[in-house]
Amino acid sequence: MKIGVDFSIKSPALTARNKDGSLSFYSFPRRSVVKEDTIIALKNSGVEVHVLDDETPLPKRATIAERERSSLTDAIMLISSISEKVNTLRIQDHTGMIVDYDTPLYVAIEGFSFGSTGNRLAQLSGYQWTLRFFLYSQNKMHPKNFFTYSPMTVKATAGKGNYKKEQMIEAFMNSDDEVLRNTTFWQSITRDPSQFQTKKGNWLKPIDDIIDSYWVLMTMENDVEELLKEKGI
Repeated sequence: MKIGVDFSIKSPALTARNKDGSLSFYSFPRRSVVKEDTIIALKNSGVEVHVLDDETPLPKRATIAERERSSLTDAIMLISSISEKVNTLRIQDHTGMIVDYDTPLYVAIEGFSFGSTGNRLAQLSGYQWTLRFFLYSQNKMHPKNFFTYSPMTVKATAGKGNYKKEQMIEAFMNSDDEVLRNTTFWQSITRDPSQFQTKKGNWLKPIDDIIDSYWVLMTMENDVEELLKEKGI
């Protein structure tokens, strides 16, 4: 199994390449960033949506210890939800086998953008490393099967390294990937994009995150394919 992860604190997303070659999409948005109509539209389009609680608000004068405890609790809630889904998918993909280090699992994640700075970057870094630890420990995953790519590299897979969010979505909708085009999600978003947009045509959360996770997966698959060629496999 291969999984692409677009990780953020507000709305992480996964795209999975299943054993039969099909694609599955998963979204973990916070309650505050996703509209109920969007959740319904996503579920109707075949995306599995897990709406998560928002970060616990803290008073302005909260101590460092209080803030760190709150972040830790929140990180465990968010990361365990993602890791448990990965583990479930892996077991299903291998017909209920008990997974171990010999059960293949490849995971790719988009690294940090240069736009992430200060305390938010530190928090995002902590969450992302927590995710890596959960994947290694709970899913018995080989470190060599974990890939990290810069946002520029992922964007280049879609077309160009300077692509904006709208261009990433447009590249997704114009893809000639037959497996992708056979998914209910692709058919739904291309047939009626307005259900995932504001009245002004702006894309609603978490559409960009789901689509980014697809491009992360594609980046890894291209990379793994090249590595196998180099080894003569």
